[in-house]
Amino acid sequence: MEKIKISSLLDKYKKWVDEREIEFLKDISDGLRGRIIQLIEKLRAEVIRAEEADDLSRNLKWYKAHQIGEKLWQELASAALNKIDKGSKGNRNLFTFLKRATEFEDLLYGLDVYYRDHTLHSLWVYFIGEYILRDHLPELHNNLNWYLYNDIEAYEEAYSYPNELVDFAKIKQRELNNKVQEEYRDAIWCIIALCHDLGYSLEKLKLLNKKVRDVVDLFDIPNITDVGYFLDVEHQNLISQFLELMAMDVRIVPSEDYKKESQEKDNRGHKKKKDDEGKDTKSLEEKTLIKCYRDDSTYWRLCRALEKKQHGLLGAYLIYKILGIFADTSVRGSAEEWGLEDEEVIDNVIRGDILFAIAQHTFDFTHLYELNSLADILILADELEEFSRYGRQLLAREYHDTMAWSGVEFDIQEEEITRIIKKEGVETKREEKRTYITINISYEVAPEHKLTAFFAKKAETICKFYSLDQKEEKRAFKPVFYEIKKVKMRAEQGDYELEFDFSKGPEHRLGIKTRPALDTPSISKEYWLICQDDKLKFEDNDTGLDKFLESFFEFDGNKITGIGQTSRQKEEAEKESEEE
Repeated sequence: MEKIKISSLLDKYKKWVDEREIEFLKDISDGLRGRIIQLIEKLRAEVIRAEEADDLSRNLKWYKAHQIGEKLWQELASAALNKIDKGSKGNRNLFTFLKRATEFEDLLYGLDVYYRDHTLHSLWVYFIGEYILRDHLPELHNNLNWYLYNDIEAYEEAYSYPNELVDFAKIKQRELNNKVQEEYRDAIWCIIALCHDLGYSLEKLKLLNKKVRDVVDLFDIPNITDVGYFLDVEHQNLISQFLELMAMDVRIVPSEDYKKESQEKDNRGHKKKKDDEGKDTKSLEEKTLIKCYRDDSTYWRLCRALEKKQHGLLGAYLIYKILGIFADTSVRGSAEEWGLEDEEVIDNVIRGDILFAIAQHTFDFTHLYELNSLADILILADELEEFSRYGRQLLAREYHDTMAWSGVEFDIQEEEITRIIKKEGVETKREEKRTYITINISYEVAPEHKLTAFFAKKAETICKFYSLDQKEEKRAFKPVFYEIKKVKMRAEQGDYELEFDFSKGPEHRLGIKTRPALDTPSISKEYWLICQDDKLKFEDNDTGLDKFLESFFEFDGNKITGIGQTSRQKEEAEKESEEE
């Protein structure tokens, strides 16, 4: 599996900019294009110098790289925002916040053992997403799910909607999706990726308060005031609209008048659809509306994220407050007699997707079973970006190497299915395609870091985000481009390799492999885990993955030195049993 390198990501992105493949940079001035390319080249030169020394953290001049990265971040964000809304307002406030948050980050390096520069991190996530979509999943890149639901098509069988109405709704959905896809896709992804961690410094205030309390605790000071903030009553209206926008499903539905008309029956019990002259009384445009319906499950997750002040939701709220593009949204309830105009639909889809993707990436309960939207890509790209998470130990006053180098590949399988549509006693066959995907993720963990702790945390994160056993009725009528069949994760360090296969079904595979040493033969073991009660564990003894791995190996600090005594005894007992 190819290792993702920052220099190669920068090379690819420069090529896409040069060849006018990044849509929101296609028509920019030559001066702006030149500045962006120059910044990419400067950043690449700094990275190449460090990569050639094979030690990114100790050899990259992080301050200089950050200065270049901050300028590149601003140029890309400005171009993307002005693509979505010409003359976009509030951009300067966004850049001011980025600078101030960066200055505040200097404190966080002393609060968190392995803290990363989040300006550079957001750039790497942006480039990784482009790399995944353009190099690995080009078909998905051109057919992203924009969460515009077509209820007329979904329920055509249940309500016997006429074919011409179903066809009109399909065309309307396709036209609106294509408009977003072709004109705004690249700008939307840019804003999602660059802004996804803007709320991080606010979330970490609790670490600052803990350090302060640890210091003053022995003074017996009874009333210590925490550094913090409240979202008070004056924020209530804006927060309410903010949450509603992210939780809204945009749906193509039949008008209320048409539904009543189609349900009326004549004296023979047949549906009345025409006037006395036998002509249809309404046009297809009049029979079709696009409305907003709140998804209560999503709303619950958003409210919970707000209560916990998760940095994803805080970052989304920040840009909602300060960027003028979010003034152009129309949050109307489903009870409104009129629907959204096409431009209003596009505005809501763009802005809702940006905010929701940023908020979702820190949800406690996400339940993903598909890979078909930019929100899904953000979670994957964010998990892959471990190569700029370095540690600056305050006692040693030196940097630790990057956490891990990563790679990703995808296995895709297609299945042709026949769907039977029955309307008013007439059956029609419809051929459809279902596509399954296996996500393969690899990590090469740096020697300074504990392989087992890194692996256990990543495996737990997979269980947190993905739920591959969603019931079919929950999936019904939802556009799914890639249905996830399995998520396979491998982490290695020196002679040791750990594997985790997260699959459909109750059990998930754990693999442990070691290469032969001077006096120790290689081993290859398999175990089966369950994901239950928010924990990866063994079903028979309730042991968690982290504790099991700790007991399986012997360590000298963070370094694995061999197989643990208990594990060796089990291995010898199994061999004796086989010999007998």
